[in-house]
Amino acid sequence: MPAIHVCIGNTMKARTTSRVPIDATGSYRTSRGMQWDIELADLSEGGCRIFDPQGRVDLGEFVRLYIAGTGPHLAEVAWRNGDHVGLAFARPLSQRVFASLAAADWKGAVAAQRDTGGPARRFV
Repeated sequence: MPAIHVCIGNTMKARTTSRVPIDATGSYRTSRGMQWDIELADLSEGGCRIFDPQGRVDLGEFVRLYIAGTGPHLAEVAWRNGDHVGLAFARPLSQRVFASLAAADWKGAVAAQRDTGGPARRFV
């Protein structure tokens, strides 16, 4: 697979794993202690793309990501394109965790989050 280049901070890095579409929910905690529920759009061992319409995270910021009882996964905000944000994991997901998350049925979790009015904010 050819490498895909992404900008992380001020440096270009090559993405070496391909992402798979995923319609999952999770949460992240910022360094400021805020925790938000999120929707994930795709996932790889090296990172993920999340939906962030309120622009709660900044480029270069580190967050702790929690997905389906896994985590925290330390990740850096690598890019932003409109409402979508790319997160690069500081340490890649294990193949077992990645395979489990990619194969999960997320329809109920996503529907429940949307029924409750979308992402929730918590102070931690």
